[in-house]
Amino acid sequence: MDKFLLSTDTSCDEFKSVMKEKRVSYIPLTYSVDGVTHDDDFDSNEEYAAFYAMLKDKKMPTTSQITAFTHEEYFNSLIEGGAKNIIHLTLSSGLSNTYNSAVMGAADSMKKYPDAKIYVVDSLSATQGQCFVMDEGIRLRDEGVDAEEAARRLYETAGNVHHWFFADDLFHLHRGGRVSAASAIIGSVLKIKPVLIINNEGKLAVVHKAKGVRNALKYFTEQYEKYAEKLDGDVYLPQGDNFELAEAFKAELIEKYGCNVKIGWVGPIIGAHTGGGMLGFVFKGKGRLSNK
Repeated sequence: MDKFLLSTDTSCDEFKSVMKEKRVSYIPLTYSVDGVTHDDDFDSNEEYAAFYAMLKDKKMPTTSQITAFTHEEYFNSLIEGGAKNIIHLTLSSGLSNTYNSAVMGAADSMKKYPDAKIYVVDSLSATQGQCFVMDEGIRLRDEGVDAEEAARRLYETAGNVHHWFFADDLFHLHRGGRVSAASAIIGSVLKIKPVLIINNEGKLAVVHKAKGVRNALKYFTEQYEKYAEKLDGDVYLPQGDNFELAEAFKAELIEKYGCNVKIGWVGPIIGAHTGGGMLGFVFKGKGRLSNK
């Protein structure tokens, strides 16, 4: 019998059928388009591709956090279903208030069910970075590690996961108010790819401006060689409807380093802000970079 139930919000961007197969419970985050709210419950390549097709049509989705009350109801349902110890992973507290809402919801749930214990772990991550932490949680659960020790190890893992990515659609960033029109035009003409990280506080920081995709990927591998815990370890590539580039980069990484590479989607919660075409690079390193 498992010593804890593993749970997450859906910013981890794993297919929901896979999560069910791996016995990971989840609470969906939401996004809105034209005033209509949708659950982030994607379970196919077609659903993710349709989301990015909508962005190409210049739609601007918005996202919102889950309330503490919704979290409480969710945790109550897990406990009423038999869970005694729960580890719940959240989207980075540096990107959303979802973590704080989960902490409040867990506290209220444990007041109602004092025999239950809920460990809310801030992944300090998003999309495939959060999936990286979740997969470590699955391994710890399957190894029979108890909840308190597993939560401690997941905090440690979260603090060492590196996230590098480049933004491709500067005009989407402009429509979202994140860059000026002039920057979008000049950057696009010069083929500038802003490279960002999720830093040690779980916040976004621009660290580099690469001229062209090849230079952005070269910069990724330079950082990998500099910061990776081991070069033949696990690498996750989050992509925003840029699968061909991700596949080509995966082949390069395997040939050069012999690492294990997983390609995954960037879902609507993060994709709503970054736009299409982005590619990320996630691996376990030796601590994260500090705020820039």
